Amino acid sequence: MPSDDNDDWDSIREKIIGLGEQSIRKSYYPELQQRLSELERFRALLDETNDAIFLCELPSARFADVNHSTCKQLGYSSQEMQEMSVNDIITPDEIGKMRTIISNLIEEKPLQNRETVETFLKRSDNSKINVEINISLVKFSENFYIVMVARDITERKEFENALKSSLEEKEVLIREIHHRVKNNMQIISSLLNLQKQYVHDEEAVNVLLESQNRVKSMAMIHEKLYKSRNFSEINFADYIRSLVDDFFYSYGVDSNQIKKNIILDEVMFGLETAIPCGLIISELVTNSLKYAFPHHKNGELKIELHAAAEEYCLIISDDGVGIPENINFDETDTLGLKLVNSLVKQLEGTIELVKYNGTEFKILFKELKYKERL
Repeated sequence: MPSDDNDDWDSIREKIIGLGEQSIRKSYYPELQQRLSELERFRALLDETNDAIFLCELPSARFADVNHSTCKQLGYSSQEMQEMSVNDIITPDEIGKMRTIISNLIEEKPLQNRETVETFLKRSDNSKINVEINISLVKFSENFYIVMVARDITERKEFENALKSSLEEKEVLIREIHHRVKNNMQIISSLLNLQKQYVHDEEAVNVLLESQNRVKSMAMIHEKLYKSRNFSEINFADYIRSLVDDFFYSYGVDSNQIKKNIILDEVMFGLETAIPCGLIISELVTNSLKYAFPHHKNGELKIELHAAAEEYCLIISDDGVGIPENINFDETDTLGLKLVNSLVKQLEGTIELVKYNGTEFKILFKELKYKERL
């Protein structure tokens, strides 16, 4: 009975197929369900992020997939996005740069490599979003894709621009303050100079000239501050050169009679250090020019400034007649040397006087840090 044999065979085949399906469900179905669940969670995670994420096919640069945030920010549906490519959302003036970046990634194919670019994306209404895009190359199965993660930086750029504008306003204000301080000091210097013309006593004229030079030394610092890009510090070596030249001019010194020997490290000082240090140089250089070379004696004025770690060494010396032995530098009655001692203490430094083959002042100090005023 062939018919009965066929029925038996069909029954056996169904049992075998059923056993196979049960075996597959037991061995693969739970794992497949777990993978699908993981993919759904990952997809939900991507859709919840505020960043726009694009998966682009190569070499066409068409969008294979995008997250929900991309559609929301650009104003397209998911179906519309999958009909578009990178060229459709990048502004025309930025397309060339984007193509170059993607081409470089494709040619090099380092999967860990990525590029970051700041650009603009076009919305469906033709408005623009300022974004920062991280672009990387990934591989799924045997195919390469470009992943682009774009973050809207519109608010950040607005804040940066506002901050930049505020800083520029403050720079203008600081520059104007230094400029006005310098001008006011120049007026004081001019008044002292004018007063000298009405004084006939030589000692009084010298006092006015010394006061004028002190004012000039401070005015010159403010002048260099408002002319510099950095309003908090000046090139002190450049300042010393200008200051000494000005003193030689003020005292009518013949540069063939008194030679200048200036050896300076290029250092930057803030206002807290520059003003007292400048006044010290003013006093000691003035002292040398007035007293070290009497009767048109030839000689050399030497100024050194050296930086070592966080400490500075200022040396001002001359090979003139020297300071008289009866003068005690630490307890002097002269205004200039009293002022030098006071300024060295202000710098929290030390001063040493060497009376050998002329006069040498050696001052060691550290740069003072700005202290906030209440």
